[in-house]
Amino acid sequence: RYTRRVADLGRAALIIAFGLALYAAVGGSLAAREGRRRLHESARNALVGAFAATVVAALVLLDALHRRDFSFTYVAEHSARQLPFPYSVSAFWGGQEGSLLLWLLVLTGLGSIAVTLNRGLIRNLLPWTVPVLGGVATFFAFLLVFVSSPFERQVAPLDGNGLVPSLQNPYMMIHPPLLYLGYVGLTIPFAFAAGALLSGRFDEVWIVATRR
Repeated sequence: RYTRRVADLGRAALIIAFGLALYAAVGGSLAAREGRRRLHESARNALVGAFAATVVAALVLLDALHRRDFSFTYVAEHSARQLPFPYSVSAFWGGQEGSLLLWLLVLTGLGSIAVTLNRGLIRNLLPWTVPVLGGVATFFAFLLVFVSSPFERQVAPLDGNGLVPSLQNPYMMIHPPLLYLGYVGLTIPFAFAAGALLSGRFDEVWIVATRR
């Protein structure tokens, strides 16, 4: 019963993240087009809320990996009872579903930081930045909810398949997360650049904001 409830919590968190990201994209677009400040603030808060929901989903998956709960299909495919604890954490990004979840986590986290630190600039000059970030987050949340969910369940086998041998290396514990920070981090200047173009701002204000 506990496993079912935890899996349901993870799925619900991803559905909420998808809904909030979609709202940030659609509501943010309406706010940018019509100059509605309160709707813009609401869309920005929705993006931050999507990050919070994604954190909950990530914690659910980490908990399942830590407990070696093989009733989670993803855990059974990428972990095993004899797998040392540090590598059970690496199993988080050992497969497609976990990698997508890590991608969404980094994306919404960096996006939330960017729109919070630059909220005045985005509200007044680059209102399209929030819907661009929301649109990208919506895509990955859609994949996690409707295509590759890490919370699919099965009858638990006695043991799991284990982690891919190439990931059982201390350096590979930090390589994928750092790589994702680089890849996903590029979404931030992209969103600011797209926001500048859509807002008709052709000066260097967005470059100054994203240089950090």
